Amino acid sequence: MKTLGLRMVAVFFLIAGGTAVRGQERDAEVPGDYFSLEGALELFKKSSSPEEFERMLNDEDSKVNNLDLNGDGDIDYLRVIDRTNRNVHTFTIQAVISDTELQDVAVIELEKLANGKAVLQITGDADVYGTETIIEPTQEVRVNAGTTTTTTVVNVWTWPAVQYVYDPYYSPWVSPWGWYSRPIWWVSWRPVGYYHYYSWWNPYRPYYTRCHTHRVVYADHIYRPHRSTSVIVTNRHRGQLTDYRATHRADVRHNRYDNNSNRSRSDYRSDNARPTVRTRDNSDYVSTRPTRTRNENMDSQTRYEAPTNRRSSDDSRKRTFERQESGRQQHVVTRERSSERRSFESSRQSQNRSTGSVSRPTQQRSSAPVMRQERSHSSGGGGGSKPSSQGRSRRSR
Repeated sequence: MKTLGLRMVAVFFLIAGGTAVRGQERDAEVPGDYFSLEGALELFKKSSSPEEFERMLNDEDSKVNNLDLNGDGDIDYLRVIDRTNRNVHTFTIQAVISDTELQDVAVIELEKLANGKAVLQITGDADVYGTETIIEPTQEVRVNAGTTTTTTVVNVWTWPAVQYVYDPYYSPWVSPWGWYSRPIWWVSWRPVGYYHYYSWWNPYRPYYTRCHTHRVVYADHIYRPHRSTSVIVTNRHRGQLTDYRATHRADVRHNRYDNNSNRSRSDYRSDNARPTVRTRDNSDYVSTRPTRTRNENMDSQTRYEAPTNRRSSDDSRKRTFERQESGRQQHVVTRERSSERRSFESSRQSQNRSTGSVSRPTQQRSSAPVMRQERSHSSGGGGGSKPSSQGRSRRSR
């Protein structure tokens, strides 16, 4: 009887364990659940160059790459390609699917800022993660005299790989490996279940935070023209990705990428919140407060302000019409006054022309007293001087 009871207990625990494992297996909703974005950033932090980063990604001991996108039963080899423009670098992580197809898994966006600072993000491809998933390294700092904590973006300038790529003599790394050419050190292995894979990188997730906006804005212009997608991956995971996109909003990556116990208040922004913006000196980041959505504003205006808006619009039309009429009347009056002024000036000019011959003697008579005054002034002020010859001639006459 005791043996039977022990057997029943053992069977119960086996069934419960199998159910838990199957429940965890069902949590792998998209292919990207088998590639930890946090783990990739952790390897990039530890690596000294993009070449070493590629090697660490394809190392079984790193336990980051667990992708089998083409379904051949083996882990896919991941390539790393660096594209740069001035202070911006994009490190594309590609999975080799076949001899003719590549699939982008994620892209690391890096930008050097002023005052010895650098910002970094990793973005999971939508064809692998269902939606575009952005992860960035963060840390908690104490504010308000140490009474509260907040989450800030980590300055990655001190990472060895970041220092390496900004060396003046650095040449962008482009992986030479492909479907037929693999490095001699690489050995493929079988993927593990999601239940085991999830436990490997779950402890690192508090050090990385999901973000809704791209901090390195120019990185998209560098990466987007070179984005690679695979028909094999799309056809194989189409149903899985379609179901995920239908049950989740396009801009939210939920569940295991959110550690609720380690998230700051700013991470609980609504989907329609204003994005985090960069300050003018490109050194700090400021989060603005969320605003209401456009639909909510339209509903409130329609509900409470529709009659007022209608009356105000009618009044404005009436005032506009009155202003236009008054403007027309003023314009007519102005035209009439200008025409009268022109006619008056023309009549005055004609009169001046007709009387022009008579005005000449008048000008001589008007000037004669002046001449006499000048003569009298000159004779009086001279103190008994003799009169001029012109004056003597006129007196003789």
